[in-house]
Amino acid sequence: MKIRRLLIVFIFSLPLLYLSVRGILAQMKGLQKGRTTSSFRIINAHEHFQTIKNVPKFLEAMKENDVIKTVIVGSPEATILTGRTGFFGEEKYNLEVLKIANTYSEHFIAFPTINVKDPAKLEKLKKYLAMGGEGLKLYSGHSMFHDLPLDEESMMPVYRYCEENKIPILFHVNAGKFQKEFENVLKKFPRLKVICPHFCLSTIASDRFEYLMDTHPNLYTDLSFGYIDFLKAGLLRISQEPEKMRRAVIKYQDRILFGTDMVVTSAGYKTADWLSQVTRAYRDMLEKEQYHFPLLGPRTLRGLHLDSKVLEKIYRINFERFFYGKEN
Repeated sequence: MKIRRLLIVFIFSLPLLYLSVRGILAQMKGLQKGRTTSSFRIINAHEHFQTIKNVPKFLEAMKENDVIKTVIVGSPEATILTGRTGFFGEEKYNLEVLKIANTYSEHFIAFPTINVKDPAKLEKLKKYLAMGGEGLKLYSGHSMFHDLPLDEESMMPVYRYCEENKIPILFHVNAGKFQKEFENVLKKFPRLKVICPHFCLSTIASDRFEYLMDTHPNLYTDLSFGYIDFLKAGLLRISQEPEKMRRAVIKYQDRILFGTDMVVTSAGYKTADWLSQVTRAYRDMLEKEQYHFPLLGPRTLRGLHLDSKVLEKIYRINFERFFYGKEN
């Protein structure tokens, strides 16, 4: 009799069990695809493209994550394709991002790049701006592309032109190696609009990051980490001490931008789903107290759990102030 009652209870419990499992699977599927029900309208301040053919899968992934507009930057070939070294091929990729931005103007803003060793670099920048570019990407603070000191005299006309014409610069700088050169530029051109991405490569040396942000009030940063191995390492590092990063983000909440820097190419693994998962990982790191990133396996990561006011600034308001001069 007891077994019979248990069997009856079990049978009647099956529909509830089914609904519960279906709900859990739906949530997992949503997480896997990066789906969100938030009302955020996000501007992605940092991305690279190999070709216009990559746009459809990228837009699919961005729609999954509420990203409405993305800054795409010109790149040397070594950024796009593995095994390359040196700064070359940038003109090809400049023309590609300009084509993308002009074709999909509602979704993209183009920041072409220049070769700092090119005697005609300023003239080329002006040409790219006339073709629809709206900013400048500089790599000379990157360890791989540090071909001239950042404060070298031949770059002064470029900085001056950008400052006078309010041309924003996404300036990759390894502050651990080139801080003095970078600061010389910022001090000489205090009204220059500069984003130093990846927290100026100073998430470990947080005192250096805070010094730069405190000393240079026009300096902005983005929270991207770059290549997937860098992203994994960054998420794990933040997960170990989320409160440390949370304090820094809240302190500089008016000058931090959302960015992904996934380098969108035709590589087979960079599917729309992969792009969505990576973008969702950045969002989860900001929004959640705990989360999972499929590319890091089943481990539980700790996030910053920021409130909606701070998130709104990072996702949209800060970029609109920096780029458009809007005040909310």
